Amino acid sequence: MDDFNLRKTEKHRDSADPGQPLLQASGICRWFRDKNTTIEVLKDLSIGISRGETMAVVGESGVGKSTLLHILGTLDRPNAGTVFYNGVSIFEMNSSELAAFRNSAIGFVFQFHYLLPEFTSLENVMMPGLIAGKKKKDIGEDAEAILVRVGLKDRLGQRVIDLSGGEQQRVALARALVLNPDILLADEPTGNLDQRNSAQIHEFLVELNREMGMAMVVVTHNLKLADMMHRKMGIAEGRLRDTE
Repeated sequence: MDDFNLRKTEKHRDSADPGQPLLQASGICRWFRDKNTTIEVLKDLSIGISRGETMAVVGESGVGKSTLLHILGTLDRPNAGTVFYNGVSIFEMNSSELAAFRNSAIGFVFQFHYLLPEFTSLENVMMPGLIAGKKKKDIGEDAEAILVRVGLKDRLGQRVIDLSGGEQQRVALARALVLNPDILLADEPTGNLDQRNSAQIHEFLVELNREMGMAMVVVTHNLKLADMMHRKMGIAEGRLRDTE
């Protein structure tokens, strides 16, 4: 095991608490109002996710998959219900505490990579660590190591704008994982990629979950990716349901 993955594994071992889920949502409701109409998306939804567990959320567009992911990642707030992280109610944090928690504990990968196109691969992956106040040398070493791990050893100094779509998404994956988050949230991570690049990202997600011990929730229409997760769920009438 290389130095990067050794440091990651030790962090998870030290912080693990087998007695409770890593992330637990309870009674989540989310609705949106449009003029005189209220659209209920999530209704009394509850779910627990353990360390190292992977889960796919599948289903038609508009049923609330991305809404759920955004709430789990604290990018959106529920109208009712609570989300606990290691037993702590995260929406009781103030805005600065919540931002710090989000940056350190959660990694995000979206269908569009949201990278800074004029910056290099290495500079993009270093960003979360720099925001967190880590030393440039230390986060640079970690950023380089995770980029090498996702097959971009020869692209460290390349501007993102000059990379292929598959390479850009690998940079986005490296950026999401550089701070060793306890949970990775991915929203259609291969939705813009061809079959070959999609398969490569799928393999990286499974391998990195196994190596780093992170939990993972993936929203996807890709059933091949969904079948690689420990659990496959769908949303019906605002609640999660097993699809198998």
